[in-house]
Amino acid sequence: MELQTQAHLPMLRQLLLYRQTELRAEVHAAQLARQRQAEQGDNPEVSDLKDGAERMQRQQTEDFQAGRDLRELQDVDDALGRLDAGTYGDCADCGEAISVARLQALPFARLCAGCQAAREHRA
Repeated sequence: MELQTQAHLPMLRQLLLYRQTELRAEVHAAQLARQRQAEQGDNPEVSDLKDGAERMQRQQTEDFQAGRDLRELQDVDDALGRLDAGTYGDCADCGEAISVARLQALPFARLCAGCQAAREHRA
């Protein structure tokens, strides 16, 4: 880990904790909305195929967003674990330090910019 990263650890921890709180609230709200929908059952107000298609698309979008939030929450939790373990800021692929600028933009980053670009290029 770079010395510059070490100096920014308290701020990075706060960013992670703040995002963790936000994501937990969003995940909880999505779960409550899903429960309400399940309790209400099928919407009898759907009168045509267009309404049904719009409802299905809205549900797919909500499911996608909930999945994205859960994955990001796991990434944030993992980053906090790396902070506690003393491995935060080191690239999981090459072991080199992740730049402070990258960590400030994406505090849960596991890879340095070079390794991330290489993975995206392979995919």
